[in-house]
Amino acid sequence: MDAEASELRARLAAAVHALNHGAHDPSARLAANQWLLGLQRSPQAWAVATSLLASPDPAPPADLLFFAAQMLRRKIQCPVGGPPPQVAHLLDALLLAAGRFCLGPPRLLTQISLALAALALRAEGGVDGLFARMRHLPDPAVMELLTVLPEEVVQDQSGDTGVDAAARCRFTRELMAHAPAVLEFLLAQSESAAAAADGVPLHERNRRILRCLLSWVRVGCFSEMPAAALTAHPLLAFAFNSLQVSFSFDVAVEVMTELVSQYQDISILN
Repeated sequence: MDAEASELRARLAAAVHALNHGAHDPSARLAANQWLLGLQRSPQAWAVATSLLASPDPAPPADLLFFAAQMLRRKIQCPVGGPPPQVAHLLDALLLAAGRFCLGPPRLLTQISLALAALALRAEGGVDGLFARMRHLPDPAVMELLTVLPEEVVQDQSGDTGVDAAARCRFTRELMAHAPAVLEFLLAQSESAAAAADGVPLHERNRRILRCLLSWVRVGCFSEMPAAALTAHPLLAFAFNSLQVSFSFDVAVEVMTELVSQYQDISILN
């Protein structure tokens, strides 16, 4: 890393620290925020944020990594200062970061996944390419990425730029083509009786399965399935049984409510 890049990283680290830990000095926080906004609009932001996520161990502070991932997501969604110079390099860097931080901090993995989803939305064949590369990620990273991908379809995108209706329709079509494989992945995860080697506790993994399933139900992952087949689907039984577990009750309720809302002729209790 050259001296200019090192200095920029040091200034970024100082500004993030002032923003997050400078409650006693409002003027310093304001100055830090203004500087960070300027950096986010600059072409240099791509390289400095990517290099932070790829930093060797010991990793930089969690709040600095979170800001780097968030900055990449925002620049992908609204590329002020120009698009990324090398999309393939950015994709590789984000995938490596997703694998590296698959066990947390959780909000960091979520930001990395959101950046990957935003990148897939904007590239021709981006969804298919992402699914092809996803198989090399640890299961926790795959789960989070699969959870946020459908959100690009269902959530309000008023703050997103550079994506027209045709591109979003293409993204949705590509995404739904992978729905059967996603349901198979979730089913395999739900049938694993013990905590996996990735170290995620069983109750937490089950909650993540439900969160992911909820995202896919919202985009109609069961839309081509007859009501009788849906009622007998093992993931429906998994969601229903999760209503008996306090840790996952709230998410299970959301899944069942969404299913009843979309498929009013299913009989959940049979």
